[in-house]
Amino acid sequence: MNRQHVTLLVMLDLSSAFNTVDHDILLRRLNHEFGIKGRVLEWFTSYLSKRSPFISVKGGRSRLFDVSCGVSQGSCLGPLLFVLYVSKLFSIVEKHLPDAHAFADDSQLYVSFKPDSTCDQLAAVTALEHCIDDIKDWMLSDK
Repeated sequence: MNRQHVTLLVMLDLSSAFNTVDHDILLRRLNHEFGIKGRVLEWFTSYLSKRSPFISVKGGRSRLFDVSCGVSQGSCLGPLLFVLYVSKLFSIVEKHLPDAHAFADDSQLYVSFKPDSTCDQLAAVTALEHCIDDIKDWMLSDK
């Protein structure tokens, strides 16, 4: 703020993000991008497989149901696994913007510029547009 710059901010909130994590993609990413192999990868595979939770409300309990995707948002591992799952997002952002902040499924993309510089304004808007386009393309194709 002291630099008298204008800041453009885009906030991304991935709806139902933790519930939509594809286990096969996550396991492949853990293996190929993060080098997790052997017994540790087997442990993650087991952790994500054949999960059958139930819902309990006021003493009543639902039937067990199978969960084929997602990670537990309230667990210790859930947020970490989610961040590893969407790690490509940060690579995309770094390609276009100098700064971004993220916490699990909420991300803020921003770029600052001098308000009296038309060139800086255009560059900032263009960088954000290209970044958002690349994020959209990645989200549609990363299956």
